[in-house]
Amino acid sequence: MRDAFGEALERMARREELERLRAEAAANKRTSVAAEVAEAVRRVVERHPDTTVTVSVESAGASTAFLVGWANDAVSISPGPVKDAAAQLAELIRQDPTLLGPDPD
Repeated sequence: MRDAFGEALERMARREELERLRAEAAANKRTSVAAEVAEAVRRVVERHPDTTVTVSVESAGASTAFLVGWANDAVSISPGPVKDAAAQLAELIRQDPTLLGPDPD
């Protein structure tokens, strides 16, 4: 018969593994969505020479940015602009206004 402590440790390990798998699935979904959007935008830019498009995909609570444009007579996809620290802080506050409240003691 297992002791309660061992059973609790096993439950915690299973819960942590489930959380890890959920996070991994969300990251894969975000990557998949961003890749699909990038490919669609690439096809449009391909038909319009001298065009550059900046795209930001928000999915699963995270942002992926990229540029689609012409380089050396071909359409390329490259990492987009990264939000500066002020923009990231503003986004965090927008998502959770309680961050501006007093620190709990």
